[in-house]
Amino acid sequence: MPITPHELVENLGDLPPLPQVTDRVLRLAAIPESTAEDFLRVIALDQALAGLTLRMANSAAFGLMRQVATLPQAIAILGLPTLKSAIIASSARNLQRRGAVSPQARLLWEHALAVAMASRAFAERLDSPAAEAFTAGLLHDLGKAVLGIKIPEHYTPLLRAVHEQEGACSDQELEAFGFDHTMVGEALAQRWHLPPGLGAAVRWHHEPRSAPADHRRLTAVVALANHLALELGAGLGAPAALEEASHQAMELLDLDPGALASLKAEVRQAVEREGSSLESF
Repeated sequence: MPITPHELVENLGDLPPLPQVTDRVLRLAAIPESTAEDFLRVIALDQALAGLTLRMANSAAFGLMRQVATLPQAIAILGLPTLKSAIIASSARNLQRRGAVSPQARLLWEHALAVAMASRAFAERLDSPAAEAFTAGLLHDLGKAVLGIKIPEHYTPLLRAVHEQEGACSDQELEAFGFDHTMVGEALAQRWHLPPGLGAAVRWHHEPRSAPADHRRLTAVVALANHLALELGAGLGAPAALEEASHQAMELLDLDPGALASLKAEVRQAVEREGSSLESF
């Protein structure tokens, strides 16, 4: 069993890579000169991804008066940030489905969705990139899915104990394995060549003050969303375990307790209102 993050990364050789089509789309997204036609050529080669793109464009969230029937229309309606978020989300969901089927696994996915929606809502109200925040929130606990796939005989009982005792997942992981899910998630983010901001949010959402300076704001948004999701009952463990991360996030975002309380009330409403909008994932 690896005992340091460096050794852990070196021993992840059999983890799944980012699907080829997703990798190509993300590489296109990093090129400013990329056009809608470039994305169309890639997405059209993947039946599942093409279907997801059309479903998203036709979802009630976009309030369209007519059905979107073609990929060019769908890509134009979604826009690049939303399209990128949807593609990464699809890959994350596929990874989650490889793990053991259990009540704890279902709660992990529900938590990921709640954190994604809350991250987006916080970002919108804090003038931060909302699509990036949504993706970071969705991926923040990706390391838990990896642990569930690689060592289910050890990790499933650990999650059950966290759920029953309302404990701190990271503490129990460190005690049992010598590393936690944030380190595993960071390793997978690097393997998938995800943007540095996403990797930082995955690694440091429990300690946003420790994130690289350029990515502390995004990480802080995810930390607040993570805490709020547990307060709403979405996920495993007790909200109290995330209070320190939330305090750090407040400092980084320059929020006093009154401002945070008002903001959280708005975000709660947004999450409850949008809870059914992510069924495509």
